[in-house]
Amino acid sequence: MQTRRGLLLGTLALSLVRSGTAAAEAEDDFAARADALVQPYARAGIFSGAIAVVRDGRVLFRRAYGLADREWSLPNTPETRFRIASLTKQFTAAAILKLGEAGRLDLDDPAAWHVAGLPATWTPITLRMLLDHTAGLPNVTALPDYPTVIARTARSAMEVVARLYGEDLLFPAGSAQEYSNTGYILLAAIIERITGEPFAEALRSLVLAPAGLTATGDADPDAIVPRRAAGYQRSAGVWRNAVPVVAAAALGAGGLVSTIDDLAAWDRALLSGRVLAPESLAAMFRDRGHGYGLGWYLGRAYGQRLWSHGGFLNGFAAIKDTYPDLGLTIVVLGNTETTPAQTLARRLGALALAAPVETGIVVPAPVVDRYAGYYRVGPRAVVALSRSGDRLVAQGTGLARLELVPESDRVFVAEDGVRIALDIEPDGRSTGLLFDAPGGARTGPRIDARTARRITARRLAWQVPR
Repeated sequence: MQTRRGLLLGTLALSLVRSGTAAAEAEDDFAARADALVQPYARAGIFSGAIAVVRDGRVLFRRAYGLADREWSLPNTPETRFRIASLTKQFTAAAILKLGEAGRLDLDDPAAWHVAGLPATWTPITLRMLLDHTAGLPNVTALPDYPTVIARTARSAMEVVARLYGEDLLFPAGSAQEYSNTGYILLAAIIERITGEPFAEALRSLVLAPAGLTATGDADPDAIVPRRAAGYQRSAGVWRNAVPVVAAAALGAGGLVSTIDDLAAWDRALLSGRVLAPESLAAMFRDRGHGYGLGWYLGRAYGQRLWSHGGFLNGFAAIKDTYPDLGLTIVVLGNTETTPAQTLARRLGALALAAPVETGIVVPAPVVDRYAGYYRVGPRAVVALSRSGDRLVAQGTGLARLELVPESDRVFVAEDGVRIALDIEPDGRSTGLLFDAPGGARTGPRIDARTARRITARRLAWQVPR
């Protein structure tokens, strides 16, 4: 009997060892394939940042690419802190829900109950409408002077919100939905009024501390933030420091820094019920017909429920995809404006689920039309861009006609792997491009048609709208 029992235990132990070895080998294989997927973007300089893929608490992939500081050539690491832009909204929403649990507000309270002096036309707007973007508030970040004035000088959240007092609502409150950062900046001000604390401190005590997050916090550009990445944009074919956004101009809507580890931990803490009560969690992920809950987009991908949010803010791009039924979280944080965050996340999701890729990227024709023109990518080399249907078309010196599909609103790829990333100014103008082909990456500024003809010393056979 003892011998038989020993044999059984030995067989079981061997089986467990083999199972564990197989699982480790599968994870190593996934990490290698994920790295191979990301490398072309990193090599070309299109992506610089950090990525994590975590399933049921097990890290399948965790790696950083590129530089956190180009002036000192300091590399990004998995511990680097990035601005997470609109991923901030789910933390703001959680703080409002926590205050609701404490009986200090109700989601159906009019916002005017908590902030004095709002315009009379805003009276019907409730906190819930601010949270799910059904309030009808114009987006303050779309104002012409947002990048040049508001984002650089705002001193308080209410000073930012007040810039909309003279604007008409986009629609009667509650009758439709349109994404607006304004609502979340107002929510941050309401959190400050109710708690009597600065937004960052209130958020820490209400949400971050209960979730056990230590690397997530205020992205105030004036503060000293350890391990913070600098943000970069491209202009006329060269990298430049992105203009920082002052704290008040993004408070509640895009005002946090975080890491890939903290954001993965946030999912585990939130979905396990460690932060919010079941009723609050249900409210956060309830779709009232717009594909949006409270601070989260609610949809499907690869046949699975997908709860997600992306973010973009001067010099940074981010996304967190959460597949709640699979315990799968994918985080992409980048410190370049060219980062195709959603494409990377969805391609990694397809890899993890062994499914055909679905990126869900669509760029409106008017945006593609803005990119049409000529770009100098060498002493006598020119690339011309135009639109054909819903595709961006590239032609040029020594370049066969290429049709490209979007990987973000400014990055496009052809079937042969050639990628083009556009340099975009805050007003939407393209001023240059990065052209990544098998022979290497080339960059250059936008030029006019006359200059294009002159530097190629011949009349171009193709025409692009000026």
